[in-house]
Amino acid sequence: MSILETIMDLEQFTSILNADLNNGLPGFDAQNLMSPSIREHALKTSDPSIARDSSVLLLFYLKNGQLHLPLIKRTTGNTNHSGQISLPGGKYEESDANRTITAVRETNEELGVECEKIKILGFLTELYIPVSNFMVLPVLGYCEKRPDFTLNEFEVEEIIEMPVVQLFAEDNIGEFTIEKDGFKIHAPYFPAQEHKIWGATAMILSELREIFLRSGLI
Repeated sequence: MSILETIMDLEQFTSILNADLNNGLPGFDAQNLMSPSIREHALKTSDPSIARDSSVLLLFYLKNGQLHLPLIKRTTGNTNHSGQISLPGGKYEESDANRTITAVRETNEELGVECEKIKILGFLTELYIPVSNFMVLPVLGYCEKRPDFTLNEFEVEEIIEMPVVQLFAEDNIGEFTIEKDGFKIHAPYFPAQEHKIWGATAMILSELREIFLRSGLI
């Protein structure tokens, strides 16, 4: 039985996670475990040096005695990431003091989580997203109690509250193939209820999973 299956409070979890983050990040090698086949081609036709800054928030909280993480299904529209499963977050604005503020602000705007209730734990490795030209900083945070979510219906179609133990289970990784823009894309994914988490979000979660594995949390 893993530590997360027996964890009783967030203090124990945050203490273990903080200690492991001090050992450095797994980085690109961990992200690359969930990289779709199209990424190599996309990187050859893009320029990370002119990427726009952005951030996402991985927000932990306890629900029914289990550590959870919220993901969102974005509404269908004309953006590059419409309809996809992602983490709350968005682009850095000049009014933001830093990208931590960006992640917290966007989570408030998209999910209605009160900013002052989000406590920051640290960061994962930046990830460049060629299709939208974003350089994403994954921010780790937690709430002492499950937030009262209020979805922004213009941006968020659905919230997916995932138990972390289930999300990162050894057998909870699949692979699928799709055709997009004339390319056949092979992509690993994390099943999340009836959804598939793939692409940049899966790559970010992959690094987090490696941290949980090396720290003994899962």
